[in-house]
Amino acid sequence: MQFLGTGYYFWDNNLELAKVWGKHHYNGKYAVIEVDFDLKSDSCYDLVGNRSHQIDLAERLNKLSVNSGSNKTKKWTLSQFFTFIRKFAVSNRDIFPYEMIRAIDLLNHKKYEKVHELILFTEDKDNYTVINPKIVICVFDKNRLNLQTKRIVFTS
Repeated sequence: MQFLGTGYYFWDNNLELAKVWGKHHYNGKYAVIEVDFDLKSDSCYDLVGNRSHQIDLAERLNKLSVNSGSNKTKKWTLSQFFTFIRKFAVSNRDIFPYEMIRAIDLLNHKKYEKVHELILFTEDKDNYTVINPKIVICVFDKNRLNLQTKRIVFTS
């Protein structure tokens, strides 16, 4: 099970993380390929920059929990949820009309190297923001992508 279900995964503009990943998962022998494609608002379920999609996801997960009458669904992962909802969308596309999902993965990569950084808003509060988060994009069908360019941007 992948993060957001079955699909083709891309990182949204994070060359540093791609290098760290290649270094530690491919024994230092890797290449980073940059691909440009459109993230259209009507085809991307955007959990990064679209507040209505974030609210929609919370409401869907809550409805699933209430309708099931058990606590089991409250523990669903995003991967399980998106796999479940996409099965229903095959016969009724209105249920989930999206071709890709965009989300932030806040895994702390400190065990490898410092990749993203937490920055406090003020000295006297614990509120913070994340600089350089890992943003993943899961594309369900690569044939539906409008690939504009593809180029090697780094080789080890």
